[in-house]
Amino acid sequence: MAQTQAERIEHLLNLLQHSDASELEVETSTWRLRVRRQVIVAAPTVQEPATEPVSVPPEPASVWIRSPLVGFFEPRPKPLQVGDIVKQGEVVCLIRAMGLMNEVQSPVNGRVAEVLVEEGIAVEYGQPLYRLIEEESDETRS
Repeated sequence: MAQTQAERIEHLLNLLQHSDASELEVETSTWRLRVRRQVIVAAPTVQEPATEPVSVPPEPASVWIRSPLVGFFEPRPKPLQVGDIVKQGEVVCLIRAMGLMNEVQSPVNGRVAEVLVEEGIAVEYGQPLYRLIEEESDETRS
């Protein structure tokens, strides 16, 4: 009989263990059982706020003005400086070759971002002379 009660108690404890209950109380004419189970409550996890991707404005288009022939770089009478504005078709420099001065024109409207050569420097065909940041002209803005 004592073993039967022990089996009952063990069965009751198994029931408590596999249930969502935190407390079990059983009372018979000969015994009384009260069991509490420590329930571990998981602390709510704090979620980091989602970071929104920072939108980076697109970098303006760069346009390279390259030497159209082999020769010597000659700046125009008022040499271009970084930050100067040039218009499409404007003469930006000269390339001296075989005694002739050849004009180099800007292919776009833009702002000078880099001046890559100095006066009198020998340049190769296709060598970058200026880097421009393309900008809209006043006529196209509205």
